[in-house]
Amino acid sequence: MDGKVIIITGGSSGMGAAMARDFISRGAKVAIFDLNEAKGKTLAAEIGEMATYYKIDVTSKLEIEKGVAAVEEKYGPLTTLINSAGISKMVPFLESSEELWDTTMNVNLKATFLCCQVAIRRMIEHGGGEILNMSSLSGKKASSWQTIYCASKFGVQGLTQSIAKEFADQNIRINSICPGIVYTEMWEKLKYEYARKRNIDPEEVMDYFKGNIPMHRLVDMQDVINAAVFLLTESSSYLTGQSINLAGGEWMD
Repeated sequence: MDGKVIIITGGSSGMGAAMARDFISRGAKVAIFDLNEAKGKTLAAEIGEMATYYKIDVTSKLEIEKGVAAVEEKYGPLTTLINSAGISKMVPFLESSEELWDTTMNVNLKATFLCCQVAIRRMIEHGGGEILNMSSLSGKKASSWQTIYCASKFGVQGLTQSIAKEFADQNIRINSICPGIVYTEMWEKLKYEYARKRNIDPEEVMDYFKGNIPMHRLVDMQDVINAAVFLLTESSSYLTGQSINLAGGEWMD
């Protein structure tokens, strides 16, 4: 990944942070867009001078544009965007609020739309690039109590495929990864909500998931990194508009 200039939204924790650490070790320059200033600055300091944290609200097009301009001024032309910012809450449909709908759609779908739009404009000027949208198995497989989250991630899938087709002849590739359960900080909170849904002990939730996955294990962070490296390098030069299901055999579409 030598020479790549990569922006990772939601990059201060979870899958975004794991990718940031790995890509730096492969020679990339990484910009972390996140609102969590403490975590973002700590991560950037930890992984070295080729990483920089930017406090960016990815639901604001103006902030994204300013952030991308700052990244290009420091590191050179943007080559790669990873939309990893996301939120999830597990709530019965009839208890789901309009506020939760707006917040989830803004972070999971609107931000992805805005970041892609800003990045593609830059990539067209620079002669191409790659975009990776972190979707979810919930972007293909509906789940009760996750209506809003599923709707947002189904939207990410449609967005990915549509713009991939539109910009395929301009040397811009857009793909997605659809992980199953990755045990991040998000799931440390969600397991209590899922336990309520299934009426089980929160500490039994992850074992419950493993029992339903043919490989009988959760998604490892290295699985995410491996898929991302494949989609962002020449190894996948003829792939666009595709999604990789990191689901251990649970979903095969």
